[in-house]
Amino acid sequence: MKPKVTMIAWNQNDNYVVTAVNNHLLKVWNSCTGQLLHDLVGHADEVFVLETHPFDSRIMLSAGHDGNIFIWDITKGMKTKHYFNMIEGQGHGAVFDCKFSPDGQHFACTDSHGHLLIFGFGCSRSYEKIPDQMFFHTDYRPLIRDSNNYVLDEQTQQAPHLMPPPFLVDVDGNPHPTKYQRLVPGRENCADEHLIPQLGYVATSDGEVVEQVIGQQTVDQDEQGLEPSILDGMIRQLQLQQDQRIGADQESASSGPQNGEGTPRRG
Repeated sequence: MKPKVTMIAWNQNDNYVVTAVNNHLLKVWNSCTGQLLHDLVGHADEVFVLETHPFDSRIMLSAGHDGNIFIWDITKGMKTKHYFNMIEGQGHGAVFDCKFSPDGQHFACTDSHGHLLIFGFGCSRSYEKIPDQMFFHTDYRPLIRDSNNYVLDEQTQQAPHLMPPPFLVDVDGNPHPTKYQRLVPGRENCADEHLIPQLGYVATSDGEVVEQVIGQQTVDQDEQGLEPSILDGMIRQLQLQQDQRIGADQESASSGPQNGEGTPRRG
């Protein structure tokens, strides 16, 4: 097999460079001399995640499609911690991305099964307040393009960024209780009656008819007593400025010939 580099990362103080190779090895190099210092052995599949610790220059995290997550001491060429992402009844889940928290006490990973894995010190009590499955009801909905080639949501015919805040649902599309709906930005101050989505039956691409969230809230923000969105206000202001500028250009263009009618012409 021809060796290929799949990922490169510098450590925190730039003294070392770590490369992931498609033969499942990680190599630690001296960044000044280019000397190979260590071969890190442990992964059984390709690695596409290399993350350096935010302040400890010795620590590097690696994760790959084999479901393994390693914490390495790259100065010694040793692994200090190992986690395996085993999913009950489904085998392992490939790890697609990892990030450290700014304080270096936690790191979070996402896998091929849609899970968010959070590792760190302390207890997990704060994470028990939210349901295990959280999706927006608009996730994976089809998009279309209009005659101007703009992207629209197929169901509502609206631009996705102008749609109201989505509802939180589980993996089967069932909406969560209202206390969880307030976790969605834009729904923090909604009354309970505005946090209950409209349900309906929708045909899937396989022809199966399932019950899903089909409606967004229809009550205007003014009627709810909510503060208007700052982003929406900026968009409206920019549009107004553009309309005024276009109107001024058209007015000056139309007034030009009128002023020129009174000028004498050479015979």
